This record gives sequence, structure tokens and C-alpha cells, in this order.
Amino acid sequence: MSKFFRPAKCLAPGAGGFRNEAMDPAMKTNPLANPIAGAGRHFLRAAAMVLTLCGLFHGRVLQAGEQRLPQLQGVHRMVFLGDSITLAGDYVTDVEAWLVARGQRVEVLNLGLGSETATDLTAAENAEHKAKYGFGRPFISERIGRLLAATKPDLVLVCYGMNDGGSLPAGDAGLRRYAEAVTRLRATILQSGSRDAVFLTPPVREAKAGEWAQNLPDQNLTRYTEWLLAMRTNGWTVVDIHTPMRRALEEQRAKHPDFAFTKDNVHPGREGHWVMARCVLEQYFGARLDGVQRAEDLFPSQGEQLRRLVNERMKILFAAWMTRIGHQRPGVPGGPGVKPGPSVEQATAKAAEISKRIAALLNHPAGAVP
Repeated sequence: MSKFFRPAKCLAPGAGGFRNEAMDPAMKTNPLANPIAGAGRHFLRAAAMVLTLCGLFHGRVLQAGEQRLPQLQGVHRMVFLGDSITLAGDYVTDVEAWLVARGQRVEVLNLGLGSETATDLTAAENAEHKAKYGFGRPFISERIGRLLAATKPDLVLVCYGMNDGGSLPAGDAGLRRYAEAVTRLRATILQSGSRDAVFLTPPVREAKAGEWAQNLPDQNLTRYTEWLLAMRTNGWTVVDIHTPMRRALEEQRAKHPDFAFTKDNVHPGREGHWVMARCVLEQYFGARLDGVQRAEDLFPSQGEQLRRLVNERMKILFAAWMTRIGHQRPGVPGGPGVKPGPSVEQATAKAAEISKRIAALLNHPAGAVP
């Protein structure tokens, strides 16, 4: 953790992280009638649930068998989808570490894929990536049917936009393409039987101080963020990562002009991933993370080892499930020319052994494996 960076709360704007029509009259806009107009920063999620949950988990570890989180009632498997930022997995690991620390027994699969977009790009839009890397960007539409049929998730968390924002046209035309693709993706997930599809607004595409006006990809990401937040009025579950991450970046640069979450303007390091995880934990699960500087601090002891084991378990399952599902991107298990990962059965057995080690470190009773 940087000596400069101290994570702030990741609640979205408004009391308790939510806004209502009294606070923001623009919420009365119907984004279905026009997905471009009225894409503002507003919510209609029940703040009462967040206020209740905020008092449940601060400062203690729940034992296995204690009350299950309302968001996880009936949820046995969670799947994360996204691009290379999700594939890197740190924010997913941090979210799962919080669940493990609270005795919440749920399988978490990280099935992010580098270079992937939510939008089906045209050949012209994909030409630059293909010329630079030797392959075009894959689209989630190519594998989503096989993925859902194989994994049968109870809950899906989705984070796309970074690659879409750098590939699609600027302005309303690009936003409309992204909105249509994400709407189709949500419908596909819900039709598969998943209890919900939780959409995460994309993280920030960084730029040097004074260069934001020329940062066209992040301008696209801001449009995507505003549209996603507007869809809360239509019953969508949306976690805002972009706005808190941009705010945290600006606050740090006001004190340390060279501060950055990324080395390449795109892929966050551990600090940026922790900001993303905090947003998911605080906004969706209602977690209170006062004084928690990193995921290792979620555990009363042996946090480094516990988080490492959670990450190791996730990677084993990733290789197996990606191999079973298949996709079109080189360099990742399940892709063309890549050595297959273990079978799902083999990976599940290995994951179970790691779960026993986690349980032992947490002093869970025998058989109560997170």
C-alpha cells in the first residue's frame, strides 16, 4: 500500500450512498425511452437495507453457520465477468476474502478475459488491436451462452467498458452501442436463471494532470457510468466504481501530483483494485470498512496467508472453468493454442484442499469450510 494512499469510503453520492428524486429531480427521466438523455448520477435502491447491513459486520468475524447475508440468500455460486482488469483478479480476491472472513460459504469464480468487450466490434474497430497483438478483441457474446450453461451461476457481477471505451466512437453513437450490448448481456444472464446481474461501472482510464480534456477513452467511460447509474431507476443493480475511483485519484493528485493507480493508464495495481473491491463491498453488501487499508486487514490474524490462499484457489478454478467453456483469445487457458488447464473435477478437489487450509487458519470447526 502506498505511503500516500489512504482509501476513503466508496459509497456513491448521496446519504448512505443513494440518491432519490427529492435530492435529484433528474431521476424522473425515463432512460428506457431515451438511454442517452437523463443519464445522471442517481439511485432508487433501498437505503434502508444498506443502513441495516452497515451495522452487522463492522469489527468482527462471523462464524460459519451464522446469519447469511441477504444478498447471498440462495446463492451458492458467484461469477465475475469482465476484461483484463477482472482477469487480473485482485479486486475479486479482495471481495472473496471479505466473504471468507465473515463465514459466508459461497463459491466465487473469476471468469474475466483479457481484451474482451461487452460490445461486438466491427472489423474496422478491431483492426488496431489485431494489428498490434495479432488477434482481435474477443466479445463476451461469443462465450456467454456456454459460460452460463456450464457454471449455472446464482449471481453474476459484470465489469466492462475499458476496452469498449477505447474502441467505440465517442459521443452518443458509441454510448448507444455499449448500452444495447450491456442490455442484451443482462437479459441473457437473467434468462439463464441467475438471481441477479450486478453491473459495475468501469474503472478510470488515467491521464496525466492537465490532460483529462484530451482523454477521450475516459470520457466514454464517464458516459457509460452515467448511463448505468441511470438504469437503477429501471431496477438494475449497479455498483459505481468509476466515480469514487476518479474522486480518489483527484484527491491524491492534489497532494501528490505524480500519484497513479496504474502504470499504463489502464490496469490498476493493488491499490486501485482495493478501491474497486471497497465499492462492491460497501455499495452492494453494505460493508463497513473503516480503518481497513487492504484485504489482508479483514482477518484478525494471518491475513497475508489467508488472502494468498483465497487467490490461489481462485486461479485453480479459473484455469479449469475457462478450459471447459472455451473462448477465442490466445494466451489464456481455454483459448487457441493454449495448454489446457485441469478438469473442473480436478480443480474442485484441489480447491477443497485449499479450503481446508483456510478453515484451519480461521479456526473453523471441522467440516465448516468457507
